[in-house]
Amino acid sequence: MNKLKPAFIKPHGTVTAASSSFLTDGASASLITSVDKAKELGLKPKAYIRRYVFTSQDPKDQLLLGPTYATAKLLDQCGLTLNDIDVFEFHEAFAGQILANLKALDSDYFAKTYLNRSSK
Repeated sequence: MNKLKPAFIKPHGTVTAASSSFLTDGASASLITSVDKAKELGLKPKAYIRRYVFTSQDPKDQLLLGPTYATAKLLDQCGLTLNDIDVFEFHEAFAGQILANLKALDSDYFAKTYLNRSSK
């Protein structure tokens, strides 16, 4: 595996065909409906969507940090902090992106500079 060439940022990238999933890997299905409709169909809800947000940022120097911006925005809407949440799940194929977002979420500099808030 260490002889494979980087797939993206050449020549110094670390993501190769062996260390990431194929672009079309996986499948899922979801049924999103009202509680009343679920009851009518005899279904028991497994989750509720309480809030959702959309974010975007400059791809030049903030590429792949969408989860950080969305998480901060959602926490603000709900009146919560990172410490109020036990578990976060980010659906992402590359560990590097997750690590970058976790670092940004925990960075008071990033939070104050880009999100106008404290990370704590």
